[in-house]
Amino acid sequence: MSTFTKRLVVLGLIVVLIVVLWFFTPLGDLVDFQALFDNRDALLETVQARILLSSAIFVGVYIVATALSLPGATVLTLLGGFFFGPWVATILVNIGATLGAFAIFLAARFFLGDGIQEKYGEKLAKFNKEIEENGPNYMLTLRLVPVFPFFLVNLFAGVTTIKSRQFLWTTSLGIIPGSFAYAWLGHAGATIGEGAPWQLFVALGLLSVLSLIPVLARKLKKKGKAEA
Repeated sequence: MSTFTKRLVVLGLIVVLIVVLWFFTPLGDLVDFQALFDNRDALLETVQARILLSSAIFVGVYIVATALSLPGATVLTLLGGFFFGPWVATILVNIGATLGAFAIFLAARFFLGDGIQEKYGEKLAKFNKEIEENGPNYMLTLRLVPVFPFFLVNLFAGVTTIKSRQFLWTTSLGIIPGSFAYAWLGHAGATIGEGAPWQLFVALGLLSVLSLIPVLARKLKKKGKAEA
């Protein structure tokens, strides 16, 4: 069995383990929104009293969830806004999501990328050259315009020859708008009943704008092809 095949087997076992843990254990039912709202004041007070520890735990959980490609990143971002407010939550989410994505990127490069490049390097020469010249632009676009799932972009990037530092800065910069919108929505949930419904409307407005970005991108692309 070749090294590449062994890596694929190990990767497959990891994926199976993640699926089993999420769907067949209590891991997937950890978040109880009703309990959050029922104990909102006590929870917020606890987090604020231990802000550094709470922030570290939140970032750690986000890194693990992203690195394992577990569903629920949106829920975690909402919780971040709920507990820390939109501004701090955006920073914490950015750190956690970027580091978690980088872990997937490195794993994909180790398990898949190196073997694919060694085996199909000549056939991928033109593609690799394009990535070398325009890789950061492509990555930033994929982050800002979430046409593909987050974890798929991480895996795909690991298979390409894009540099690690380029992956890091494009990911960190590109996820800011979406992270902020969901964090603000979570914060709006924490302030319901405190006379600040405008925060909810602002958050929903930001999400609406973000949801239109892929549609506008496709229309501009079609228009460009038509003109060409």
